[in-house]
Amino acid sequence: MKKIFKIASYDFKRLMFNPISIAGLVVVLLLCVILGFSYKITPSTDYSANVSGSTTQNVYENFTYRLNPDEDNKHDLDALLTDAENYLTAMQNSLDYETLDSINRDFQTLDDFLEKISIYDDPSYADEEEVENYVQNYAIAPTQDLHDFILYFDALGEFESNVIFSTKDFARLSEISDTFFDIIASSDTITILDNFGANRGLIEEMNRIVNGAFVEGRLDSQLVQDLQTNYIDKAQTKLADIENEIENLNSSVTSYDTTHREEMTSLISNYKLTCESAKRGVELELHLFIADAIERKFGSSTELTHFTHITQEDAQVALAKINYFLDDDGLYYTAYQTPLNFNTASFQVTLYDQAYFLMAIIGFLTVIFGIFLTYKLFGLDRRNGKMDTILSQNVTFGQVFVGKFLAIIFCTLFVLVAFCIVSLTLGSIFYPALPNGILAVFNLSSPYIISPFLFFLIKILGIECQVIFYSVITLFLMNISRKFDVCFVIALVIFAAATICNIFLNGSLVYCLFPFIHADLTAFLGGGTMQTGFLQTSLYTYGNFFISLAYYLVVVILLFSFTKQLFKKN
Repeated sequence: MKKIFKIASYDFKRLMFNPISIAGLVVVLLLCVILGFSYKITPSTDYSANVSGSTTQNVYENFTYRLNPDEDNKHDLDALLTDAENYLTAMQNSLDYETLDSINRDFQTLDDFLEKISIYDDPSYADEEEVENYVQNYAIAPTQDLHDFILYFDALGEFESNVIFSTKDFARLSEISDTFFDIIASSDTITILDNFGANRGLIEEMNRIVNGAFVEGRLDSQLVQDLQTNYIDKAQTKLADIENEIENLNSSVTSYDTTHREEMTSLISNYKLTCESAKRGVELELHLFIADAIERKFGSSTELTHFTHITQEDAQVALAKINYFLDDDGLYYTAYQTPLNFNTASFQVTLYDQAYFLMAIIGFLTVIFGIFLTYKLFGLDRRNGKMDTILSQNVTFGQVFVGKFLAIIFCTLFVLVAFCIVSLTLGSIFYPALPNGILAVFNLSSPYIISPFLFFLIKILGIECQVIFYSVITLFLMNISRKFDVCFVIALVIFAAATICNIFLNGSLVYCLFPFIHADLTAFLGGGTMQTGFLQTSLYTYGNFFISLAYYLVVVILLFSFTKQLFKKN
């Protein structure tokens, strides 16, 4: 063990404490500091109140009296809860389907009449008054009603009706409505009846579409009450407390105090997030309630009108965060995490926001640095004879192999720790500290709070895990071929491919089968849901933390052991 550490310390010193390495670290440090000051991480507009005003009173009046319609105001935010309640009413009553079904029954009555008179192949055989009655009541009137229904339904949003068509069927129903509307444009009763007779196939097709529309998602009264209690009522209770705080703060303000303005802004922001969370909670619950039935009826690949696909996992994760937020009176601005922004959903930039952001960039560069160090120690050292010089000493092949690999870990950890210290120090000087923990989700259901600093340390550990993985891959390549430069390029290509997969393929099952993509422990601990991992790593969407970690360790240990044997053989 002593010889291993001696080899590792020797390589660490010659790799890190030389003019080129020191100059490179200083340059990267300066660039990151400049980037940190020039690029301000702003909160997502989805979760932050857009308020302004030079005084606390201005902010209060914009919110209360709607002086500026472009800014958040109480009226519009309260309307979000009203929308959620309307969703429950619409999904429970199914009035739209009853209207559509009534129109369809009128057309079926017309079709029966057309069937009867078609026997004689002469519309004029029927009583003139009877023909006039059928055309007026079962052709013209339902056609106008169908046209009005199409326009009305097309303007609806998601969950404003529990009638759901496939996109193809609704487009076809619109075409049928237009055809019928053209038919009734004639002023001649017999002509209208004759043209409907020629288009009886459209009446039958309309009957198929109406009967095939989704109405199985009608909510029972108990579920409606549960959603009302769990989301809307909770939100209203929380909003009442926030509103009292807003009124108390406004009545106490007598000056242009910046602190008061920030406090007012924070309260309004919390008001906004509460309304948005309650509405989104109802939407997600409705998604989960009807998604299975929709899939059975239409198939998972069918596009639907007024129903946006969302995975069950994403819905459960969001609901866990929303419920935790609505249940906790003290929780502020931690209901969501923003992918690729590395902020903590706080209202203003914090030292951890900036540290997460900088370390994400440093993490990317450190992985590349680890690949280069592996190429240097196991490729170039073999080429220029330094490996032979070390092996000529009283050491074994295994000691040299492990010692040099340990040097890679020492070097990359040194870089990460150095940048950690600088990033957190600058953040503590120029940005306020985060007032609370980060809300996370473990295994898709159980929300928990993690300390920002602990989260930061886990992130650093996750980056080092990535370094180890890609270093093992590079090490393996260096021992299966003596074309070290080519192997180095291949290792970089593998890392580039993994990065692309992180960004574009992180929702697919195939993505979960590649361990080289998933080495960030922030994603591990988030159960693949936090989306604050290295380059939006969404780790093992279909697994859990322990399976993912075992997968990673097995691949790393087996590949490392196999490469060690190759090294000795070579």
